[in-house]
Amino acid sequence: MTNTPHPLQAPLINLVDYLRDARLIHEVVESQLQQTTAERLARGYKTGAGQPKVQHKSLNRAVVVASVGAWEAFCEDLALAAQTQDSQATPPKDNWYKIDGPKGIVQTPNSNNVGRLFWTFFRYDPIPDWSLDVQVSPSELGYGTGWRVANKSYQAAEAAGFLDAMVKVRHGFAHQDKAQKPPEHAGIVTKTPGERMAVHSHHARNSLSAVIQLAVLTTCGLSDHLQLKPGFRWSRHMRDGGWEAFLADTAAWAKMVGEWSKMP
Repeated sequence: MTNTPHPLQAPLINLVDYLRDARLIHEVVESQLQQTTAERLARGYKTGAGQPKVQHKSLNRAVVVASVGAWEAFCEDLALAAQTQDSQATPPKDNWYKIDGPKGIVQTPNSNNVGRLFWTFFRYDPIPDWSLDVQVSPSELGYGTGWRVANKSYQAAEAAGFLDAMVKVRHGFAHQDKAQKPPEHAGIVTKTPGERMAVHSHHARNSLSAVIQLAVLTTCGLSDHLQLKPGFRWSRHMRDGGWEAFLADTAAWAKMVGEWSKMP
């Protein structure tokens, strides 16, 4: 068995670091929620349920913003790494689309721009390979409680719509664009009665999980398209980044278990 890493392995390793801020902010949110629950139980509440503290709203949105930034950086890394493996992917003129830098294609990393990036350089459309599994509350599906007690799967174009909603959350938060209609998409963002964005803790977690899922599936799909060898492998970086938990019960994890080496 060769010890040579897959030529597209490095972007996945880099993604662990790109997601570090999002993951650490999310850990703070989860820790504070647990502390709030314990305090409510200590005061005699029957359950620890209740409205999270106001700062959680901003922290949750910050996780989504950081996750989208990590996705943008990852897509650029992946395209640059793949470019070295495909001779036709080198633009013949300087005025071609740029992969990275201030004029890079994925400055806004929605599904259209990501798809355009990989199609322009590699004639690969990643969207048919996308499959997302996320946590949702029944209320997001039109009935029941607001607690995260349900799951929902998005395939291909639906997964692209989920990503686009994530990017709109980033845009609205980063630019405070009041002209943009607040997005609403089960699993990543809801709207308040006052037509404002609401990002909950499970939305924050989903943003992390979704980026990892999309990254794995896009990388594997591009590798298959370019017929690259050897296979991918699990790494301690992924372990330390909590990928096993973020990918549990997802199509991306099933693919990794079936095709990657050194899986936990």
